[in-house]
Amino acid sequence: MSEASKPFDRKGLTERLDIDFALQAAGLGVWEVDPVTNRVQWDDRCRELFGISKANQFAFDETLNYVYPDDVSRIEQAVQQAMKPESGGIYKVIYRTIREDGAIRWIRSTGRSYFNEAGQVVRFAGVVQDVTEEMINRQKLEESEERYRTLSAQLEQQVQERTQELAATNDNLAESNQLLSTINLNLEQFAYVASHDLQEPLRKVQQFGDVLKSQYASQLGAGVAYLDRMRSAASRMSALIRDLLTFSRISTQKESMDAVSLNRVIDSVLTDLELTIGETGAIIDVDRLPTIHGDSLQLGQLFQNLLSNALKFHQTGRSPQIRIRYRAVAANDLPTGLRPTRAAARYHCLEVSDNGIGFDEKYANQIFQVFQRLHGRSQYEGTGIGLAICQKVVDNHGGAIAARSQPGEGATFSLYLPA
Repeated sequence: MSEASKPFDRKGLTERLDIDFALQAAGLGVWEVDPVTNRVQWDDRCRELFGISKANQFAFDETLNYVYPDDVSRIEQAVQQAMKPESGGIYKVIYRTIREDGAIRWIRSTGRSYFNEAGQVVRFAGVVQDVTEEMINRQKLEESEERYRTLSAQLEQQVQERTQELAATNDNLAESNQLLSTINLNLEQFAYVASHDLQEPLRKVQQFGDVLKSQYASQLGAGVAYLDRMRSAASRMSALIRDLLTFSRISTQKESMDAVSLNRVIDSVLTDLELTIGETGAIIDVDRLPTIHGDSLQLGQLFQNLLSNALKFHQTGRSPQIRIRYRAVAANDLPTGLRPTRAAARYHCLEVSDNGIGFDEKYANQIFQVFQRLHGRSQYEGTGIGLAICQKVVDNHGGAIAARSQPGEGATFSLYLPA
């Protein structure tokens, strides 16, 4: 049989090894206690771990003088347990030693008691090992875990407190929102009722004005001019009230939402504006528009106001050119600062642009407020509510509206409605 094919001889190898070399390599010290004399015998490694310069043999009780006081009872209990046959003689304990130079080391002592047939201890021996680094690391780990538990408890407490604060804040906010909604509803209902009730006396003023002019114009003489101004003021007031009614109705009445073809809405609006379109010679180009979920009456009012403005604010001597363009837009691609009233992954973007007189873009937000006008009544008729109605309709449909323009270069109104 060749050397390579011989089986592994573990027993032979262990017999050839030097046991002292193995103990030294493991950093172990060997000790033994004589059960009869109660004297300890240990090797140089044990003396080194305890930091003792005395001889290698002395009474067991003397060794306890080098043990940290709080750990003495632990050693005594472990020894007593190991002296009982029912324990199997196992001895295992970790304790601290105080060296002659004052340094404290952690020691793991492991051993065994050997018993005769009568159950008496005939031998008590074992090894010791320095586990200072292990114990320090364990203490650090325990301290870290304790800090973690403390921080977790503090964080949990802070979260609970913050949650309670947020809950209280949300309750207060809900109450405030409810109160604000009630106030707004009352105001809108008041505007509706007041506007409706104002129409009747205005109709009387207009009717009596018409009668006075038709039957008594010759007797009034120059007073006819004042009569005309009165009738004109009543007419403007009537238009203002109608717009207020529309704005109030859109704000207070939540119409049912259905599938609405925007092209059909635009066709209907263009039919209503046919006379004005013919008078101005307007050219209107409309893309193929989507069908959306909405209220057809409100959407009709929206495009009626936008197209009416585009026709009204055209440049003198120039035919209005109005374009309605459509494209889909991802939520991430919305213009900066635009805040639709309902979140969606995608939006329908409809742009109504014209070649009219335009306006200074610094007024781009102001024009959507009620009663805001950029031009005098002598130049252009209107109540200053039309674009506020547009804003309200878009809000009701979960979208947003924005405007951009330059004086003399037309205007573009961009509508973003959830897809």
